[in-house]
Amino acid sequence: MLLSVSPSSGRIMTKQKIGYGLMGSELVWLAAVGRVDIEAGRVVVRDAAATGDPRLDATLASLAGSRRPPKAERWVSRPRSKILDSYLEGLVAAGCLRREGTVLTRWRIGDAGRVADAKARLDAIAMSTGQIDLTQTALGGLAYAIGLVNVLYPGWGNRGIRKRFRQVADGHWTKPPFSDGPDVPDVDAAAAAGADVASHHAAAHAASQAATHAAAHAATHAATHAATHAAVHAATHAAVHAAVHASVDAGHSAAAGGGHVGH
Repeated sequence: MLLSVSPSSGRIMTKQKIGYGLMGSELVWLAAVGRVDIEAGRVVVRDAAATGDPRLDATLASLAGSRRPPKAERWVSRPRSKILDSYLEGLVAAGCLRREGTVLTRWRIGDAGRVADAKARLDAIAMSTGQIDLTQTALGGLAYAIGLVNVLYPGWGNRGIRKRFRQVADGHWTKPPFSDGPDVPDVDAAAAAGADVASHHAAAHAASQAATHAAAHAATHAATHAATHAAVHAATHAAVHAAVHASVDAGHSAAAGGGHVGH
């Protein structure tokens, strides 16, 4: 959201598409904390308890109240009413943005450090050459889906970066679970540590706890991966559809205008 604000004009540079990205980011977040899952392309609520964020709570309530679990693509492609306004207001309240003007609103950055941090995270994806984690996949994929990558990395010289983000959006560079090691407990080490305490029971318990944690981590990774893929794919599809629709409307308007002038 912050990176979509033009530093010069104060306009939202991805305004026509950012709603899809915001919906997609909520879907990924809810999957990452175990609130929803993706089954056969549909968003299934696992836990509808309040999250503490009014926007996410509204999202959960909407999903839980659906007659049938909605398809991820359809859900992301239909941003809820005023979703952009709600996030802008949240950033203003947090001191990250300032609103200027009444008739013609412009947005000014109030927290340059936070913007720089967000840009650094995108740059890290842009400049990397190997695999990236799920958080980076979600950020990079959604940034690509809403056209933010084209805004931040324009021109012929950045064509390789834009290609990289397109591949990230397609899921080609996402690390498999446990590939980076530190997040996953070593079951053998845990068992050995338990044995050193002097009890086979302790060792078995330690190994069991480690295995349980690993299994839970794998399940969360799988759910988040599915949500990330669904969200990025849906946001990209919706953004392309919106662009084509806008182009057709513009063509019709131009044709109608030309006819009027001819008469």
